[in-house]
Amino acid sequence: MDIEGLATQVTGVVAGQLALASDDPTVAAAGDVIVAALDPALRQMGMSLAEQAAIEIGAQLPDHTIDVVLREGQPNLVVRSTTEAVTISPDDLGARITVRLPEELKGDLEAAASDLGDSVNTFVVQALAGKAKARGTSNRATFEGTIET
Repeated sequence: MDIEGLATQVTGVVAGQLALASDDPTVAAAGDVIVAALDPALRQMGMSLAEQAAIEIGAQLPDHTIDVVLREGQPNLVVRSTTEAVTISPDDLGARITVRLPEELKGDLEAAASDLGDSVNTFVVQALAGKAKARGTSNRATFEGTIET
C-alpha cells in the first residue's frame, strides 16, 4: 500500500482548499498546522486499513495466515499457507460411501483429479481428509501468495 502517496495527496487537497478559503495569513498559518497534524493520522489510518484487510482476507482464507509486514515503511500483506499435505494409505481405504452429486460437479472432480495425475477416488479422499482435518477453521477457498497493494 502506498500510504506515503495517499497522505501526500490528501494533505495537498486540504492545503489547496485552505488556500482558496482565504488570503489571511492567520488562516494560512492555521491551515499549515492542520495539514501537519493530518499526516500522522493519515499514516495511522493506512496501517489500520492494512490490518483490517489482513483480517478480511484471513476470514476468507482460513487455511492461511495473513501478516502485515512493513517494507520501506509501507505495509504489505503476506499470505502463507498453514495446511499440511494429507497423506492417505491405500491400506486404510476399506470404508465405502455413496454420494449423489450433479453431473457438472462430477466432471469438475474428474478434471481436477486428472490435472493432478490422481484417480477421482484419491482426489476426493484427500480433499475430504483435508477438509475434515481443517474443519475447526472454516471451509472457504484457499490462496497462496503475496498480496501487495
